Amino acid sequence: MTDPAALHGHWRLTGWSGTDERGAPVSHGGAEPRGDLIYLPSGRMAVQIEHDGRPTFGSRALDAGDHDDQAEAYRTYIAYAGTWSLDGGDVVVHHVEVALHPDQAGMDKRRRFELDGDELTLQTQPVRTGDGGEASSLLRWRRD
Repeated sequence: MTDPAALHGHWRLTGWSGTDERGAPVSHGGAEPRGDLIYLPSGRMAVQIEHDGRPTFGSRALDAGDHDDQAEAYRTYIAYAGTWSLDGGDVVVHHVEVALHPDQAGMDKRRRFELDGDELTLQTQPVRTGDGGEASSLLRWRRD
């Protein structure tokens, strides 16, 4: 069983790829997505991931951009926070309390993980994609 302390800290996203239901590779988030993942000793966690090349609105005002611009910004950003726990030796569970996607609060996101020093790989369960198919994600993180 992995010691929970091995996951504590701040992690930076170094890669995001995956496979679809046919086993074909999927490039999630573009060539250079960015993200932060935090696991605290208190059992709290937070994650934020943005796709590469997100267009800007030209203003920092919270109401900037038209509805289409705002919808695209929503589709190209992932953010949630809550608590975390380990399930066995190779699964971390994110217990979502608040999320950018309003229907995700209250769900548990199970992530199979591999830890190699300061390199962390998380594999997601398959999720529905924009084209109606399913794909899983492989997220690679480096401890900051």
